[in-house]
Amino acid sequence: MVDYRLATAEDAAAIGALHVASWRETYTGLLPQEMLASLSVDSRAAMWTTVLAAPARPDGTRVYVAESAGEVVGFGACGGQRDEAMRERGFAGEFGAIYILRSQQGAGTGRALMTLMARDLEARSMRSAGLWVLRENVGARGFYEGLGGTIIIEKEVADGDTTLNEVAYGWPDLACLT
Repeated sequence: MVDYRLATAEDAAAIGALHVASWRETYTGLLPQEMLASLSVDSRAAMWTTVLAAPARPDGTRVYVAESAGEVVGFGACGGQRDEAMRERGFAGEFGAIYILRSQQGAGTGRALMTLMARDLEARSMRSAGLWVLRENVGARGFYEGLGGTIIIEKEVADGDTTLNEVAYGWPDLACLT
């Protein structure tokens, strides 16, 4: 049984740990091993503490957690669109993060989080949204396409000595997710 709720600042440590674990599960073979090894639970927890403690704003980030047996097994974050190119294309909202432990994937946890986030954005008058995903992350891309997301644009992002290729998916009408 999985329960869903809005995250609080007290969830930051669990979200940070899940964020690092999920990156290592998902991106092994897609990102340089040095990059994955350098991930820090403490720094991710600090980042999520800052996000969760930020004052509420109409376009601010909201984070939802999925819990099973008292443990956070997934989370998603949504808010106003931060990417100018996506805003120019009419995507007011953004799914800034969605991470599910591999052991929970395929059980509907990701779909439930996407539905919660879509409802949240709609309630804040953001009727469209997009997200960025690594081009090589075929599992996530299949998930987004299965939810009706369509490719909007692509870009290259430099991260140290690594160039990442990212694809933006968009939902022009979030009603399809709710």
